[in-house]
This record gives sequence, C-alpha cells and structure tokens, in this order.
Amino acid sequence: MQTARQGTEMHAHNHKTDEQEKSVKVCLVGNPNVGKSAIFGLLTGRYVTVSNYPGTTVEVTRGGMTIDKGSFLIVDTPGVNSIMPMSEDEKVTRDILLDEKASAVIHVADAKNMKRSLSLTLQIIETGLPVVLDLNMKDEAHSRGIGINEAELRKILGIDTVSTIAVEKKGLGALKKAMTTPKISTFNFSYDNTIEEYIKKIEPLLPDANISKRSISLMLLSGDETLKNWLHKNISPENIRIIESLRNNAAALYPMPLSYVINRQRLAVVDNMLLKILTKSESPARGFSVILSEAATHPLMGFVYLLLVLYGLYLFVGKLGAGVLVDLIEDGVFGQYLNPWAEKIVTAVVPVKFIQELIIGPYGVITMALTYAIAIILPITATFFIAFAILEDSGYLPRLAAMLNKIFTTYCAGHSVFDTARRNLRHVRQTAYGGIYCVAVSNKRRDNTCRFSRGKNHPRPKG
Repeated sequence: MQTARQGTEMHAHNHKTDEQEKSVKVCLVGNPNVGKSAIFGLLTGRYVTVSNYPGTTVEVTRGGMTIDKGSFLIVDTPGVNSIMPMSEDEKVTRDILLDEKASAVIHVADAKNMKRSLSLTLQIIETGLPVVLDLNMKDEAHSRGIGINEAELRKILGIDTVSTIAVEKKGLGALKKAMTTPKISTFNFSYDNTIEEYIKKIEPLLPDANISKRSISLMLLSGDETLKNWLHKNISPENIRIIESLRNNAAALYPMPLSYVINRQRLAVVDNMLLKILTKSESPARGFSVILSEAATHPLMGFVYLLLVLYGLYLFVGKLGAGVLVDLIEDGVFGQYLNPWAEKIVTAVVPVKFIQELIIGPYGVITMALTYAIAIILPITATFFIAFAILEDSGYLPRLAAMLNKIFTTYCAGHSVFDTARRNLRHVRQTAYGGIYCVAVSNKRRDNTCRFSRGKNHPRPKG
C-alpha cells in the first residue's frame, strides 16, 4: 500500500514537472515595491510554489496559468534596481535570466517613477529577451499629474506597453494578451566609443547564453564579480585573463568607476526618452500620501521625516517591545503563572534535587532559558521585524535611499578631494621592508612600477 502511494506521488510529481517543462516560462521583473507580486497573484491564482533559489536564502515564487489553452509558468523574481547585482536579490534575478531559458520578461514598472523604471527597462532590453512593459500604479501617477504617452513609448521601444492597476484588477486582459505575443525590442542605443569598442572586444570571447553577449559584456565591464563562477564554467582560463585585462584597461581610461559611467550614459538615454513621453500637469488633488512621499525625499524635510521615523521605531520597538511586552510576558505570564506552575509540577514529579535545579533552578531550562527566549527576546525581535516590514512595504526605504543619494551626490560634487583621489590614486599599493617603502601609483594603467624611497641608515636592498 505504501509502495503504491509512493509510486502515485512520484508519478504526480513527474507529471507536474513535465507540465512545467512544456509551459512557456515568463519572468516578472521589476523594482521593489512596484506591485509585482500583486500582478503575479492575479495572474497565477492561489496555487503557487515558493522555494529558496539554490545556494541562497532568497525566495522565488512560481505559479502556472493558462491563456487560450496555452500553459504558462510565471516566475516572480526578487525586486531589483539593476541587473548589475549589488545585492543577493539582484544576483538571483540576474541568474534566473542568465541560467533559465525565459521565453519572455514582463517588466512591472512604477508609472509614477518612470526614470527609475526605464533605466531597468533598458537593461532588460539589452539582454535580448522578448519584453512586455507593464506600467503599474497608473492611478497614482495620474493623481500626481504625471501623464505618459504610451503610444509614443510603444513606438520608441518597439514592444507592447500596457497599463495596470493591480489593486483594482484593471488592465489584466491587455497584459495577458501581450504575454502571448511578446516582442524583442527594436530600440538600439549606444554608449561612448570607448565602451562600445571594449564591448566588441569582449563579445567574441563569450559563449552563447540565454541572454545577449552584449548584456554580459556590460556586466563584466561594470566589474561584476558575481559572474566569476559562470565564467569559469563556460570560458577557458586564457579567455578569462583576456577579459580581465580588457576590463582593467577600459577602467583605467575613466576617472570614475566604469559602472558609474555606464549607468550615467544609460540614464542620459532615459532622460531623452522622458522628454518625448512624459507630461507633467497640476495634480488633480494632492493627497496626504503624496505630501508624505515628497517630504520623505526632500533634502531638508527628509531628515526631519527620518528623525520622526526613528523616534517611532524607538517607541514601537524600544518602549512597546522591550518595555511593555517584555514586562507583561516576563512578570505576568511567566512570573505569576508558568514558572510557579512549573515549579510545583517538577517538585512533585522529579525527586532528584539536581535535576530539579536543571529545570526550575535559577539557571533552569524553564525558569531562565525558556523565560528569556520567549519573554525577552521574542517581543523585541517580533516588534522589530513588524516595524521593518511596515517600512519596507510602505515604500519608505527606497525614498530614504533617494533622499540620501541626492545629498551625497551634491556633497561629493562640491568637494574636489574625491575627484583628486580617483584621478591620482587609481591604483595604490604600499608595502614596507624595514624603512623602505614601495609605492605603485598609476593613473592610466595598472602595473607594478615602484619608486623606492630610502631613509637614513636603510640602504637599498640588493636585487
């Protein structure tokens, strides 16, 4: 009976796997907090599979759906700001596109923040995968007086562009229709001549992959160290050395990090595109949420907002969690009820004094370990994660990052010491041998040139 049941379960699992292999794989990609998971839930329904991506603790959700008798496997990737990974979430999303053969990508974009959204759109277009652009939260964009010429955007990018309001289940029909016939973008844009030259030098050294060689070349030029394992699996050591040499040579030609240069040039393309598709009018009504959002990203009011948030965290976690809840559970639940009951039961049941001390003594399992774990640690960690989840889901963390980015960008732009350091100390290595120092300073190239400085009573070593 058990063997038959195991055989049935195995057959069902294999049948499910075969169905998934036959399904058209579509990846949902988007920035954090743009309603991507809401779109995923509306497309797939209730039955989904949640699992950690191999080798990580990042969750990836997969679910199936049917459109006109066609089977689709929808993959909800972690929210990202770039395909050039700066976090584990971004690495997982990049690896899914690189390692899993996706038939299409649905880019769920924030309609009220088109600059950030289109920057990611261009990176997805560079992968060479068919793309559908979903402008979600169109109602919020409208409430802020933001108008988007979708026809012009569709014409520029050469892909289907649809609008949705996930919370109201609007626009799903158009999105499903676009999913069945995704298109590879016809939009082409170039970087400066130097970057384009090095892209052309790296591309022939790369193998065919699920995304374009151009996209991988840009990641390598940007200094993506997370591609090392993929390179070692797919490219000879000699070609890897050539690629690293090309990347170093290209980086030496710019006073700023090459990843920054590439991103700035991509944003310049986005800015030019926004002039053609975006209109800004007086907001029909400025709601309280809009005012809070603007205050959170304002260079001055943003700090006031941050102080209020930190004070709120202190009240919620420090006062409520570490104060009221800890006292309530430790003194009330454990002090008045659980620990006295445990002492009576253990004293009555266990005659050995030593074992009694282990369980209910001053350092006992119940009276100390269990009390501390539940009464002290649990309320603090629970309130902290609740507060963090609220900050994350409310969208405040990206706004905080935007506010700090404005301040630091302005500060660094006005202080030439940063530029001087980048230009004159691109590669500094200093080693000490007694009183002799070898300093390698190179602005245009990375080499091992040394200039010896000899102090008193420290003769230059032979060889």
